[in-house]
Amino acid sequence: MTNSIKVDLGLDSYKINMIDSFAGSISNIASATESQCMLISQENIYKLYKNKFDLLSRLPNVSIYLIDDGEQTKSFETITQITNKMASEHFDRSSIVFAVGGGVVGDIAGFAASIYMRGVDYIQYPSTLLAMIDSSIGGKTGINLRSGKNLVGRIYQPKAVEIDINFLSTLPSRQINAALAEAVKYGFIYDKQLFELIASSIDDILKSRSIKILEKIIIQCCEIKSDVVSEDVNEHELRMILNFGHTVGHAIEGYYDYKKLLHGEAIFYGMKCALYLSNKYGNLSNDEYNESLDLLSKFDLPSVRIKDYDKFMNYIKSDKKIRASNVKFILLDEIGKSQINDNISFEQIKESLKVL
Repeated sequence: MTNSIKVDLGLDSYKINMIDSFAGSISNIASATESQCMLISQENIYKLYKNKFDLLSRLPNVSIYLIDDGEQTKSFETITQITNKMASEHFDRSSIVFAVGGGVVGDIAGFAASIYMRGVDYIQYPSTLLAMIDSSIGGKTGINLRSGKNLVGRIYQPKAVEIDINFLSTLPSRQINAALAEAVKYGFIYDKQLFELIASSIDDILKSRSIKILEKIIIQCCEIKSDVVSEDVNEHELRMILNFGHTVGHAIEGYYDYKKLLHGEAIFYGMKCALYLSNKYGNLSNDEYNESLDLLSKFDLPSVRIKDYDKFMNYIKSDKKIRASNVKFILLDEIGKSQINDNISFEQIKESLKVL
């Protein structure tokens, strides 16, 4: 099994590497430049790995910047604070930003790196399973507005994605559970064998937290996302299939003010709705629909109930996948094969909420 995967983007190509120590990697890279570097992370990660962070803070050209937890941190205010600090510490075009954390850290660090001096290098060190298999790969960066998630941002590729699987040993079970939504998504849209691996190993994954199986899933997911991103870096067509379950999922997150559910938990619900629409208005067979729901039923999720449909649909209508008032909705033809459909109406999306 490979320990290095290439994301082939011509001059913007980079590698996803499985590594033994995030601190060792950062130390080696920072020591090879005389420019200032910034490590962006969060308080909870700092506390878990305080000894390693303290060692890194002693490097003469590394400053550590901790941001708050939660989607509310993805704001213009946070970006302004980070870039002001970079300017005050005389960062230059050769400076490097290290993003040590989950999706929120990666989004903020990547966006800040993309706009400071019109772009400095950044490297992703995903600390969550969700970031390892999804958000750290592909260069999507951004912040939220009151009206929706990730509405401001850009695609700006990292110089590398360094995956230290040792982070998984300190992740809460709820985060592991939620992150597997993205792995299941890859199985649904692209790779039936991955779907079958997860379905056959679900007890070992959720109860025993088998690192061997998780590592195999991580590598397969990275290979799939690398293939899709390399084919369609700017999300013009193929890459849109990665949004399976995300139209409704993002709306559920917004409906609950990004407080009740983890991102992956919302995506599980979004995939339930997408599966319903795939079965009723698309080509997904009853047998595969029921097989899919059976796997999703294995995951413990907080309960959700949409009462204010107008509020919920406003989030749907603010989604980035709306084109000229049409929804670019991802449906399954079968497990492992997806399509981009622009014939799903807002009323049909509202109808799908009955499966929540």
